[in-house]
Amino acid sequence: MEIKRVKKLRLVELFIYAIIACLIVYFTKLTYLFSIILVLVPPSIINFLWLRKSRKKVLIFSLVSTFLFAFAIELSSRLANVWDVQSILPRLFGLIPLENMLFAFLNIFWVLSFYEYFVDNDTNIKISRKFKYLIILFCLFSLIIFGFYLYNIANIKMNYFTTALIILICPSIIIFGMNPKLLKKTILPVLFFAVVFFIYEVVSLKIGSWWWPGKYFMTFTIFGKVLPLDDVIIWYFLSTITLIGGYEFFADDGK
Repeated sequence: MEIKRVKKLRLVELFIYAIIACLIVYFTKLTYLFSIILVLVPPSIINFLWLRKSRKKVLIFSLVSTFLFAFAIELSSRLANVWDVQSILPRLFGLIPLENMLFAFLNIFWVLSFYEYFVDNDTNIKISRKFKYLIILFCLFSLIIFGFYLYNIANIKMNYFTTALIILICPSIIIFGMNPKLLKKTILPVLFFAVVFFIYEVVSLKIGSWWWPGKYFMTFTIFGKVLPLDDVIIWYFLSTITLIGGYEFFADDGK
């Protein structure tokens, strides 16, 4: 009972910190880079340090996913003008905001640290032997994206739906089709990060850190700015579900 009480308290503390940090960003109008550092870095590190057995596994998965996968996704999406952000750092290929790569890493790193601590109970130390297959898939995907970028840029422009179909919907159908019970373990992380990221996104939209210049299935307006429904569905829900499913299938014990 004591462990459960501590976890509930820590869950509330993480949420309160995120809200306070978002309010600070809103009133001080921090640049995108420094808002990431304020809102996401401290809770990610603290949550990570609460882990005992799965730190190495979470860190390796997050780094591999960022460098072998997220860069390629960002390139294809930027070429399609799906989203853009305020950047003060140099852009890779003149397109990829390095701030977004930090954000991508933390988005993976914190979600998995949260999942391991609050849901999966931080019990499994070893990285699954299947992890090498994920590395191969990531490498193939990145080679295709960057290869087409060098050969014919037009071939790799992926809108929201195409991106979601390839990297979220199809993998989730396969992974959760094989293990439907695993889907229940995604509920708490999905709800928690949907709220946190929505608040952070609305604040960032208001102060001009993020914007959506492309075409989408449906949009609504907040503070006079466009926010795609595509973004809400894909980022708040599908991405967290697929991340946890992929982590369990390829790096953890799949249970």
